[in-house]
Amino acid sequence: MITTTDLHKGLFLLLFTLIFINSSYSQRNSKRAHLEVRAGITTGSPIVVKDIPSEATGKPGIGLNAGLEYTYVFNPRFSMTVGAAYAKKGSSFTSPVSGKYDATRGVFGERFPFPLRVKYTGTVAAGFDMTYLDFPVLVNVHLKKWWIGVGYQYSKMLDGTLDGSVDVKALLLSFNDQAFDESANMKDYDHAGILKIGRQLNKRISIAMDFTVSAQQLLIETEEGFSNPRNVFINALVGYRLF
Repeated sequence: MITTTDLHKGLFLLLFTLIFINSSYSQRNSKRAHLEVRAGITTGSPIVVKDIPSEATGKPGIGLNAGLEYTYVFNPRFSMTVGAAYAKKGSSFTSPVSGKYDATRGVFGERFPFPLRVKYTGTVAAGFDMTYLDFPVLVNVHLKKWWIGVGYQYSKMLDGTLDGSVDVKALLLSFNDQAFDESANMKDYDHAGILKIGRQLNKRISIAMDFTVSAQQLLIETEEGFSNPRNVFINALVGYRLF
């Protein structure tokens, strides 16, 4: 069975193998392939795609995105790109919550074998802070100086936190500013679709925008009353062609 670690290593190996092949072949076929270093910002958030509470608010984060892209040109109209990038992603949000709460957990601070579950309402304020290695693979269509790419992106989480506080009312009980940390409940990998639009400004410099939507939900398990989001992010990038 192929694990996410195997896939992570395989993508690294693929990228650097292609770079090595290109460097040894570039003198005879320099117009066929090129390597770019790219840098910019990532903004967006893990979001709930449907059934978003009307009172919910959020603020997308802004983080660094930097990496390499290798592109092989099959003909003037089509090319293929593989890349590797370091990306900081995050956001903050507040949202009303409701469902059933384990009152014994709230009173005694731990789970009992037979929990006392009661209806609750409340408000949660929390934030995501995540660091990923992103590995996009794209097929590109070229339209003069513009190009459009579509493909798949695998992301490996290097570090991630989801923490904050919640105010809960259940029966006659009120629990205010209760700290929580769901960092261990976050998946350490992501699979996403990617759409990229770019423009070549001159022989060396290009600009591009990537839009990624996760094909999976971010949390391993979800408490009743909470929603399970998926990553939706945009990268604004500047590329510099090395060769």
